[in-house]
Formats: sequence, C-alpha cells, structure tokens
Amino acid sequence: MKFFLFIAVLLCFNFSFAEENVTNKAEKIFEAVHEKIMSKLPSSFYGRLKGKNIEKNLKNIPKSSYIDKKKDVFVEVVYSKKDGVNFIVKNVDELYKDMYKNLSRQIFAFDLLLSKTNADLLKKYEIILDYESESTTVLKLRIKNSENKIAIYIDNKTVQILRVDYEMGNDLINSTIIMYAEIDKYSIPFKFITKSFNKGTSTVPDIYEIGNIQIK
Repeated sequence: MKFFLFIAVLLCFNFSFAEENVTNKAEKIFEAVHEKIMSKLPSSFYGRLKGKNIEKNLKNIPKSSYIDKKKDVFVEVVYSKKDGVNFIVKNVDELYKDMYKNLSRQIFAFDLLLSKTNADLLKKYEIILDYESESTTVLKLRIKNSENKIAIYIDNKTVQILRVDYEMGNDLINSTIIMYAEIDKYSIPFKFITKSFNKGTSTVPDIYEIGNIQIK
C-alpha cells in the first residue's frame, strides 16, 4: 500500500514539475516576443488612423464642433514607449476629442502591440503554451482574476505577433490580423483587420490603418 502511495505522489510531483516547466517556457516566449516588438518600435511616433467606420463616424460630427471649419477632422495616433498609444480626434471641441479614447481596450491588439514599457507586464497574465510548431507558436494569455483570454499567434521566423484573438469566457469576441510597416530600422504595426463575433455570427471586418507615420 505504501509503495502505491509513493508512486502516486511521485507521479503528481512529476506532473506538477512538467506543468511548471511548460508555464515557465510560455512566459519566457511571451517576454522574448514582447521585448523584440518593443525593440523594433521607435521611442515615439504619430500618424493618422484611417478606416471606413472611422470616416463614417467623423462625418457625423456637427460642423459647429469644428475648431477650424475650413480644415478636416481626423484621428491622430500618438505613441510613445513611456505612455503607450492614444487616439485623439483633431480639429474638434472637447465634446468629440476623446471619442476614440477607449479604442485600445476594444481592439486588444492595439494595447498589446503598442503598449508602454512595463517591467511588470508578465504579472498581468497567466500564460499558457497552446500550440507550437516550427513556424508558429500560439500562446494563451488569461487576464488574472478574469475569465477573459487572449490568444496570440506568433511567427517564429520574424518574431512578430500576426494575429490576436480576444475571448470572453468560451466566446470569441473579436479576431485581429496585424500587418507591419518597415520604416528605417523600425517595424511598426500599422494595419489591424478586425472581425467581431456575436454568438456565432460574424461581422464584416473593420480595417484600421495608421497612415502618414512620422517618427519623432
């Protein structure tokens, strides 16, 4: 009886040890990928955020809210490693200036790929190695104290995140494909193709593109 008890304890110990090693591996992969992304970003840049839905929404802003009625209204993307990414509607009054303030929360890829420098980033998530092949790695990040999960698809050759899925419980909320612009020595995520899902149904993808990128 003691022998069987010893074997059971040994098996549990080996399973826990293996599980811990996989978790550590997943954390190291995520840390390395995020460091690579940050190393390829400039200290700061700005540009214009474009997209059909954005243009449609901007046209709904009344002319009375324009600061200069002879100039266009547009969404400016401002990024810095110190502060992360912000979206500001330009040439409008205070009522409409922040209408895209929460975009990075709605489209998680913005928050992840254009995040501010954060030494404690790993502490935000429980990280699982979901899939690994020669070309692709998939990690699942669960926000601590939450049922929400993020799946990130990594190109092992370029060490870039090519797709981000946001899940709430067991439901896929949105999926975003990311494309990068090579500018000077930098690699900047500039196009985000996002498809939203609602109880098994999907919408036409929204395309967000950062144009006229200027590095500071």
